[in-house]
Amino acid sequence: MTEPRCPLPIPFGWFALARSADLAPGQVETVQAFDTEIVLWRSEAGQARAFDPICRHLGAHLGGGKVTGERLECPFHNWRYDADGSVGEIPYAANVPIAARRPGCVKTWPLTEANNLIYVWRHPAGAEPLWAVEDFLPGGAAAWTLASQHDWTVGVHMQEITENGVDYPHFLFVHGVKSTPIPQWKIEGIRRHSVAKAAMETPRGLVEGQIEGNHIGPGQSAIRFTGISDVLLINSLTPIAREQTRARFDFYYPAHLDEGAAKGARAVARNVAFQFDQDKPIWEAKRYLKRPILCEADGPILAYRAQYAQYYVGGGEAVAAE
Repeated sequence: MTEPRCPLPIPFGWFALARSADLAPGQVETVQAFDTEIVLWRSEAGQARAFDPICRHLGAHLGGGKVTGERLECPFHNWRYDADGSVGEIPYAANVPIAARRPGCVKTWPLTEANNLIYVWRHPAGAEPLWAVEDFLPGGAAAWTLASQHDWTVGVHMQEITENGVDYPHFLFVHGVKSTPIPQWKIEGIRRHSVAKAAMETPRGLVEGQIEGNHIGPGQSAIRFTGISDVLLINSLTPIAREQTRARFDFYYPAHLDEGAAKGARAVARNVAFQFDQDKPIWEAKRYLKRPILCEADGPILAYRAQYAQYYVGGGEAVAAE
């Protein structure tokens, strides 16, 4: 049996399963996440829901169903599920069985929408959400203009991707930056905050800028770049499986920027996405070392891992793979 490249399990937390704009009222989609399938659907009134995929009647896949008003209808016998996972109606029967009328007859996933994304809460032991989803768009979505969106599927455990942010020397050797960005950072429970000064290359030469990161749990991050322009990256990582991660980068700039500044914002977004492309083949070929040999100039990798371990039931590195 082949040894896993990373022995860590899938973390728990809030994760983005889709962009809000990609799920219209009445739409049903099947999403791969957390080494399983989840059926996303939006009611005709506009409420997004997340269900386990199998109808409890005779096992049909609900991803092939349709929305009827505020209910999800199974494609096999048209059993109709309410938002709480109970069966509200069987069109060919006068009565719904007691077991089917119970909330959670089909498992529902805690879901919320923020940042123009659809988030679900994942916990392997079924615990209710331990924190709320952060709103990363100050002033509301109307105050921001979408610059670009980028999507990747990366063959690596998601912790390996986020750990990259505290591996400061790699910015020199992989991305060719002029100086290593060494941020001031702090950890408070599930939150990490960092601020780094950085020299950014432009046609006018180097421009001093700042990179500020806010990270909540394993699946919610926002990074704001100022200097060349004002750019906000909402960075969403979602585990498809233990060693496969979906990355969504949504770049925004303030709606009041003129076209010159907006052009600069789009250039920053392209550069950040290009750097992700540079990292991707390295992540997909590397192995997670539980006890790496580090030098004094390396970033706070072990401190980062210690903070991240709280997102694993049982404490992370001592936990065997799920």
